[in-house]
Amino acid sequence: MKKFSLRGCLLRLALAAAVAVALLLLALNYGLGWAVEKAAPQVGPAVLGTPLSVSNAHIRALSGRAALSGLVVGAPEGFDANVFEMSDFRLDVDVKSVFAPTNEPVVIREIVIDGPVVTYELKGLKDNLHAILEKVGADAEKPEAKEGGRKVCIDRFVFDNAKVRVAVAGGKGAVLPLPKIELEGIGSKSGGATALEAVAQILQSITVGTVKAVAGTVLDIGGAALEAAGALSGKAFGAADAAAGAVGDAAGAAAGAVGDAAEAAAGAVGDAAGAAAGAVGDAAKEAIGAIGSLFGSSGSDGKEESK
Repeated sequence: MKKFSLRGCLLRLALAAAVAVALLLLALNYGLGWAVEKAAPQVGPAVLGTPLSVSNAHIRALSGRAALSGLVVGAPEGFDANVFEMSDFRLDVDVKSVFAPTNEPVVIREIVIDGPVVTYELKGLKDNLHAILEKVGADAEKPEAKEGGRKVCIDRFVFDNAKVRVAVAGGKGAVLPLPKIELEGIGSKSGGATALEAVAQILQSITVGTVKAVAGTVLDIGGAALEAAGALSGKAFGAADAAAGAVGDAAGAAAGAVGDAAEAAAGAVGDAAGAAAGAVGDAAKEAIGAIGSLFGSSGSDGKEESK
C-alpha cells in the first residue's frame, strides 16, 4: 500500500493553483478581445444610438493596452452612411487605477485614433454628427448617468490623419483632409468625468472640426470661383473698353476725313463761284459798253461834238 505524502499533495495543489492562475491571466490578457468584439453590437445602439462593430480587438489586460481595428460606427436613425471607419484605434490604461477604490477615477493615459474616415452626411437642416452628439449629450445629463459607474480621466486624446467624406443622401462625395484634433486632461479638473461625458466632449471636438473643414473648403472653392469670374469679367470689360476706344478713334478719324473733304469741296465751290462771278461781271461791263455805243453815247463824257 502506497504511503500518503502530505508534502507531495501540497506540491500538486500548489502546481494546480499556479496553472489555474496562469490560465486566468492568459484569458484576461488575450480573451478580452473576443469579449469586446461580441459586446460591440450591443454597446453601440445603447451608447451612440448607432450600429457598432469591431473586426479585431487585441486586449492586453496586464499592461492596460488595447488595439482595435475595423471599428465601424454606423448611421444614426434617419441617415444612410457609416459615420466613422477606424482601422487603427489604440488605448493605454493605467492598470493600477482600475484596481483603485471605486471613488477614484480610472486613468486612461492615451487614446490614439490614426487615419480614420469621417462621413459628413447632411439631410435637411441636420447632419449625422450632431444627431449622435445630441443623443450622447442628452443621456450624459440624466441623473442615473451622473451617479452610476466609475469616472474616468483621459490624459490625452489624439485624432490624426483623418479624412472627411461629404455625403448627400448616402452618396460618397468629395474627400477632404481634417486637421489634427488633440485634447488633454479630460475630466481631470472635476475629479473625473462619466464615460458619457467624456464621449460627448470628444464627439463635440470632432464635430466642430469636421464642420469647419467642410464649410472652409466650400468657401475656398466659392472664393476661387468668384475670383476667376471677376478676372474674366475684368478681361471682358477691358476688351470692351479697348474695342469701344478703337471704334471711337475710327469714327473720329472718319469724321475728320469727312470734315476735311467737306471743307475742301466748299473751298473749291467757293473758288469756282468767285471765278464765275468775276467772268459774269466782265461780260456785263462789255455788254453795257456795246449797248452804249449803239445809242451814240461816248464812252468818255457822254456829250456829242458839234461840227
